[in-house]
Amino acid sequence: MRTSAIQYITFGRFFVKKIFCVSCCAFVFLVSSAIVDSGLSAAGQERLKKTETHRYTLYPAPGGESDPYSLQFPIKLDEPGLISVNVEVGGGKIKGGEGSPFKVWIVEAEGIQNGKTNNIQNKYIKKKERFKTKESINYAVDTGELARTGGEYVVLLSNLGKGSHAVGTIIITYPAEEKKDSPGPRTRHKRD
Repeated sequence: MRTSAIQYITFGRFFVKKIFCVSCCAFVFLVSSAIVDSGLSAAGQERLKKTETHRYTLYPAPGGESDPYSLQFPIKLDEPGLISVNVEVGGGKIKGGEGSPFKVWIVEAEGIQNGKTNNIQNKYIKKKERFKTKESINYAVDTGELARTGGEYVVLLSNLGKGSHAVGTIIITYPAEEKKDSPGPRTRHKRD
């Protein structure tokens, strides 16, 4: 009987060790799976972000504020998110009495009829700011608005001053996929 008891105790220890080893392996597997899965989930949840940088020249406005000189930068969003525009004047001339002669704005593409920018209805204007040398504006597009607009917006840069002109850089960042074979800089249109 003594041998049976020793065998039973030995078998019991072996069985406990085996269960402990299997439990540890299962725990390590679960923890490592959770870490890998969370890393993959985070990678899968990266937001799209496209950045465009353009050099620009704003010539004097032919008719002042009623007939500004404007440049258009059309953008197409692929998902909801933030449109950010940073514009900086790097040179040119700002006439003293014109205050802040330049304007940067974000509008729905639908609001620009026949390329004209002097009569855009307020319902299409999402954000606008006047500036002299530097300005940053942001506008957040949600899912409903993205569906309604088809993600099509235009960033406008305008000179409202008859005696001022500027050269500089505009950087536009928005939620879209970077295209590998992009055709180069977008065309800019002066409105009539």
